[in-house]
Amino acid sequence: MNNLLKTGAMVVVLTFATTGGNLMSEQSENVRHQIKTVEPFNLDEALEQSWQKNYEEVIAFIKHHEGFANGHAYRCASGNLTIGYGHIIRKGEHFPAQITKQQADSLLRSDFRQAIRTAEKLTNLKGSRKLAVAHFIFSKGCGAFTRSTLRKEIALNGEIDREFMRWCWYTKPGTKQKVKSNVAEGISRWEVKMWHKDDNLYHWSRYFN
Repeated sequence: MNNLLKTGAMVVVLTFATTGGNLMSEQSENVRHQIKTVEPFNLDEALEQSWQKNYEEVIAFIKHHEGFANGHAYRCASGNLTIGYGHIIRKGEHFPAQITKQQADSLLRSDFRQAIRTAEKLTNLKGSRKLAVAHFIFSKGCGAFTRSTLRKEIALNGEIDREFMRWCWYTKPGTKQKVKSNVAEGISRWEVKMWHKDDNLYHWSRYFN
C-alpha cells in the first residue's frame, strides 16, 4: 500500500510491504535512508563531545611520560621532590612512603584541573587547544606559560606549532650551548598534535554557521 505524505512542496512516497510480517520493502528502505534531518552545526556542543576522549588521552600521556616510580617519592628533572605522576610535594604536604596508583591518579587529576583553570584564566581557548595549553602549564609551569611567546602567539592567532617546538631546547649547564632534548621534543610534538585534534570541527563550523 502506498501512502502519499505532503509537507509544503515536498512529496514523499513511502512504500510498505508485508512479507512474512511487518518488514519494510527495499524501495521504502531506500527512501528512508534518503530522508535526513539536517541539524545546525553547534561548535560548542561538538567540542564538548570530543572533550572527554581528549581529556583522558592527556591523562594517559602524562602517566606515560611522568612514570610512577612504584609509588615512592623521587626527585624530578628540576630537582623537586615528587610523587605519583608528577605531583610536586608542597610544603606542609605529607604522604606515606608509598602511594597506590589510585591515589596517584587522584593527585594527577587534581593537579591537571588546576592547570586547566589557569589555561581558562589566561586564554579563551576551548576543546583540545585548551588541553594542549593546560598540559604545557602542567609540564613547564604557570610562570613559563605566562612569560612565553606561545601565550602571545595564541592571543594573536599566530604561529602556534613553532612556539610549542621551541621548548625542545635547553642551555647546557656551565655553557651557553643550546642542546635539543629528545624527550622534550617528543612532548612538544604531542602537544602540537593535541592542539590540532579539533581542527576539523573548526573547519566544518565555517560552512554550517
